Formats: sequence, C-alpha cells, structure tokens
Amino acid sequence: MNNKFDWNRFCEVVKKDFRNLWPTFGTTMIVLASLPFAVWLMALVIDRTAIISPNIRVVMIMVFSSFAAIMLPSRLYRTMNLRNEGIYYAMLPASKLEKFLSMLLFTFIVAPVVTYLGSMVIDIILRLMPTGAYHQWLWQGDGGFPLFTSIPMDDDVMPGFHSWLLTAATYSGLLASPAIFLYAATLFKKHKVLYTFLILYLLEFALTVIAIPIVVSLIKNADFMEWLYDTFHLWTPQRIMNWVMGIVAAFNFVVFVLFTWMTWRRLKKMPY
Repeated sequence: MNNKFDWNRFCEVVKKDFRNLWPTFGTTMIVLASLPFAVWLMALVIDRTAIISPNIRVVMIMVFSSFAAIMLPSRLYRTMNLRNEGIYYAMLPASKLEKFLSMLLFTFIVAPVVTYLGSMVIDIILRLMPTGAYHQWLWQGDGGFPLFTSIPMDDDVMPGFHSWLLTAATYSGLLASPAIFLYAATLFKKHKVLYTFLILYLLEFALTVIAIPIVVSLIKNADFMEWLYDTFHLWTPQRIMNWVMGIVAAFNFVVFVLFTWMTWRRLKKMPY
C-alpha cells in the first residue's frame, strides 16, 4: 500500500486493532495491572503493619504499565513480519503510514494507559480494604495526581536539583524502551520479547567488560585523576545530578526517535 494518509482508513485500522486487543493481549494487561495486588498480598502475609507509600505504588504501576507497552507489539502485531501469515496484515485496505501510526498509538498510549488505569482501580479497591499496607490514596503522595505528573524531589534534601530533568529522564525512558521492542518485533519471528531482552543483556555485558579496564586504567592515571579533581571539585552534587539526568533524557529521546524511524523503514520494506 502507498504511504498516503486518510483519516477514515486510519480509524478503520484503529478499530481493527482495538477489536484484536482484548483477544490477543487482554489477559496480559489484566495480569500486569494486577501485579500491585501481589505486592500488597505479600506485604500482608509478611508484615501486617507494613505501609507501602503512594510514591512507591505509583512507581510500581508505571513500571508494570511500561511492560505492557514493551510486550504489546509482539502480541498484537505478531504476524506482521511472517512470510505467510503476514500477507493478511500487508493486504489490509490501509496505507503503511496508517498502519504504522496505529502501531504507535496502541504501543505508546493505549496498552500502557489501559494497564495504568486498571492498576489504579485495583489500588482504590485495595485502599478500601480494612487491612493491608495501603494507608493513603494514590493522589496523596508527594507527586500529586499519579498520572503524567512531575516526580517529586524535596528541595531541602537536594537544593538546586531540577526535578523536571528527573521527570524528563523517566518519561523519555518510558518511550525509548517500547520503541526498541517495537522495532525488534519487526525483526524476530518468534520469542520477540525474550530475544530482545537477551540481546540487550548481552550488549550491557559487553559494554561492561569493555568499560571496566578503561575505568581502572583511568583511575590509575595520576594526571587524569588530578585533572578530574581540578575540574569537578567545585561542582555540587546537584549540578552533577542535573547533567546526568539531562544526558539520560537526551539519550532516551534519541533512542526513541531512532528506533521509531527504523521501525517505519522496516515496515515500508517488509518482504512477504
């Protein structure tokens, strides 16, 4: 199909993906949304007096929702790169651009948001229980309402640290990871999520093996250590943290853009 965009055709593709969402991925979203209940139950069994703060619960829900975004492409679009089964997807009466935009919509928005909202409903039910570790509502945490909010950082603890950089680094990471797995779903024919995790682990291991001797040699270099001290001894921990979070946010954004673009190119040239 061509790469032109038509709103009515796009809506039809979205409707089709939405109809397929529950049969192919509904159980997974229910399991992911229910994982905080497992944490609540574990805390209840181990220590009935335990308290799980709203901030921790929000982080748990964000992590589990991000897994929904990571896993969705391998389920909802499982056949898009299969030579025989993928013909059906290729022959859908819609352009590649329309199908690609629907992929982005369901990967980055629909699946994680549905899982997030489901987890919030479960959290409210658990908060209403007469026992358990949930003693506050989710919105009573430091970050306010727990959806698209800034990540709190007490200025008394770290004055001068820009909490919006931490928020940017966090949410850009929630975009970068699904983008990688979306691209991987166009490459691997089976075990798409597992193979992607293994490759990322091997890359991390290889980088660690390369980095360790470099770091050790730099530490042993007296001139380098003296230069490092002269350069950074006037820097505050807050300033260093700002730079680190800024670099992480920029890196995540580049990864998101790069792998999204690679997915689009892969989809345009998909052989069947």
